[in-house]
Amino acid sequence: MKVALISHPDKIQQKPDFPPIGIAYLGAVAKADGHETLLFDAGQKSVEMILDELKGFKPDFIGVTCWTINRETVWALCEKLKVALPDVFLALGGSHSSLFPAHIFAKTHASAVAIGEGEETLRELLNALATGGDLRAIDGLALRNPDSSAFLTAKRKRIDNLDTIPFPDYRGFKDFNIDDYNGFPGLPRPTAPIISSRGCVFDCSYCSSVAFWGNCWRGRSAGNILREIEWLVKDIGARSIYFFDDNFTVRKERVIEVCEGIKAMNLGIKWACCSHVRLVNHELLQKMADAGCVGIDFGVESGSNKILRQINKKQTREDIEKAFAAAHAVGINPRAYLMVGNTGETSETIDETIDLIGRINPKSSIGAQIVWLLPGTKDYDAAVANHFIQNDYWLNTSGVPYNLQEYNLKELSRLREHLMRGIAKKKGGLIPLLAFYMKKFYYRFPKLAVLRSYIPDIFK
Repeated sequence: MKVALISHPDKIQQKPDFPPIGIAYLGAVAKADGHETLLFDAGQKSVEMILDELKGFKPDFIGVTCWTINRETVWALCEKLKVALPDVFLALGGSHSSLFPAHIFAKTHASAVAIGEGEETLRELLNALATGGDLRAIDGLALRNPDSSAFLTAKRKRIDNLDTIPFPDYRGFKDFNIDDYNGFPGLPRPTAPIISSRGCVFDCSYCSSVAFWGNCWRGRSAGNILREIEWLVKDIGARSIYFFDDNFTVRKERVIEVCEGIKAMNLGIKWACCSHVRLVNHELLQKMADAGCVGIDFGVESGSNKILRQINKKQTREDIEKAFAAAHAVGINPRAYLMVGNTGETSETIDETIDLIGRINPKSSIGAQIVWLLPGTKDYDAAVANHFIQNDYWLNTSGVPYNLQEYNLKELSRLREHLMRGIAKKKGGLIPLLAFYMKKFYYRFPKLAVLRSYIPDIFK
């Protein structure tokens, strides 16, 4: 079969940070089974360009990723696919598709939705389509009924051994070049992404990881990770690596084995990752630094212990200070993700966050994101229970709503500016002040995101 896979389209056409690794994994699975594949990075190409190439490729199957954010761009793409290629079997996957398959059938002409982890589901679906097999016998699918309602097949078991998944098929993208991506601030470009594990051992109130991956953590073996790193450097041309895991350091022994392997390969790469402040210590961070780790992102979110308890973060100010001090001590630049507007947020809790940032001195403070209500999160479930939002909200709206149950958007924007200005003052000097104004204008005019690749790392 001829298989085309399309990543989630963005509203704003811009240079992406990384290639879409999700469909690259799926493409590798399809290719391994002998299907002819063509992958599309919808962050790199317009819908018109994609349609032109699809008409020339003449696929038998099209798969599209659908996230909750910018889901309306997927609806629009599918409308054009219906006109241009009406007889091609269309399936959708991704987080929004998995949570609301009925939405997919209501808004698109898709015949199937992959629920959750998609590699094995795609393999069985393609083989069934090629041989005339029974789609209802495939686990992990939602299928369109004649009345456009959803028929759910049996739940698919998670893939226990992630080493069985082939490396991402980046060559499946036409004219692929890793240099066409922004990469990660502070890392030598080009930067390649790696996902070395799936899931998280925590369950924060604002995060949908558990809803998608399940309440468990699964990691690839160190040997498998190292083989991919070597391939990315030698075959794809990467000079640095960013680990996209929710928490790279869940199993310290595995991290140490990866670090020792990176040193032994002597590839000269730099890398960065994400972690939870309670999952690192000085000894582990030293080994990571010795192996080329130069950056680590922590979900700090707030400097208020009250807020941290409220969002089920399982960390305290003391934990945060200890982790950042350890990272600084070994020469790793720690960055802090921050949020504004969690339940119970006040000017006083914002002041606590400003004070904490002054103490931990992160390389940068990322986001100051006003809390969203994302499906699959405890925050969202509470908002539904409070009749603040309904599941059909997502059908005829755009974007993702803020959690406005305590404050209106103007009030939350003031709290965010209070935080950003306070951090700039704490850091002192011209650069933090300039960074504050750049972020302020970015939040007001999101289309400025297209300028990201021109902004020096020092401002990020």
